[in-house]
Amino acid sequence: MALSLEETKRLADLARLELSDDELRRQALDLDKILGYVGRLAGVNTQNVAETAEGSLVSPPAVDQVTAVDPETRELIVTGFPDRLGDALRVPAVFEKNKG
Repeated sequence: MALSLEETKRLADLARLELSDDELRRQALDLDKILGYVGRLAGVNTQNVAETAEGSLVSPPAVDQVTAVDPETRELIVTGFPDRLGDALRVPAVFEKNKG
């Protein structure tokens, strides 16, 4: 499945990547190779392959650990953050396109 340059540009925009025209062409070729390989995998007959609940090389998911910091460090972080609303730290949205 060949991706057009327009589709590749759309993917780059979604990933917030700024690519030159040359980089877009190279990425389109790379993505075409990846999608071609995925297409080959989709055609593999797995009818008689036993299902597994977990692969032997799969590590358990990491668990986030909350670590308390002293009040002075917390205050430095909050007051030094460029965009905040009270104690809430604002960061750019992940799935919305910047308006500026």
